[in-house]
Amino acid sequence: MSDPARIRRVTLNAAFPSFENTCNDEEREIAELEPAWGKAATLFRTGMRFGHAPNSICTMSLQQVHDLLEVFRSRLQRGDTLSLLQAVALCAEENMPLPEWLATEFRAKVKAFLQPGRYTSLDEVFRSENVPTNSSKKAATARQDWMLAGRLWHDAFDVARHDPALSSVDSVVTRLLSKRNYGVAKTKAKKLIAMVEASQSEFLRKDVSLSRFLAERRQLAT
Repeated sequence: MSDPARIRRVTLNAAFPSFENTCNDEEREIAELEPAWGKAATLFRTGMRFGHAPNSICTMSLQQVHDLLEVFRSRLQRGDTLSLLQAVALCAEENMPLPEWLATEFRAKVKAFLQPGRYTSLDEVFRSENVPTNSSKKAATARQDWMLAGRLWHDAFDVARHDPALSSVDSVVTRLLSKRNYGVAKTKAKKLIAMVEASQSEFLRKDVSLSRFLAERRQLAT
């Protein structure tokens, strides 16, 4: 007589692949040494990438991960060394081996930090204009700005979409601030929205700004 529980398990395994029922013997042996390495081996054989959490599957394609890492690489080339840590965090989240450029640069920065007399703090090694690390007050302010910027950007688009009569960023922000107190004046609000848009456009490789959205609206109205 068949075991109903076993049938359910087999059905679930078929519907939701796991590393255990996808890997081969060699990959299973590697995973016994280090789970992430076994999963990486399975990825390059099957194209299926398993995360660190039990039965988790990473859904971004290798090309998508590569494109995001290239943004951090570009920022690094412009002097933003904090992007190294962001790139490492992305690889950790996606359970991906570090790209050659990232491994080389990260190792070089850590090695430089460990040299006597060169650096006194990691803040001197990993730094960014967007998130200053040389002052706890400045860092806290920058993080608060980024959180507020995200809300402003989202809410500004919401206001613009719901009122076709609004045709300029200035009019949208004026309406936005009249509806709710965000603790900033119009000039600062517009600056924060533009900050988010610049970052979004960099990652998405296209203009996703409110000004473009409104320009398209004006074009359709003519």
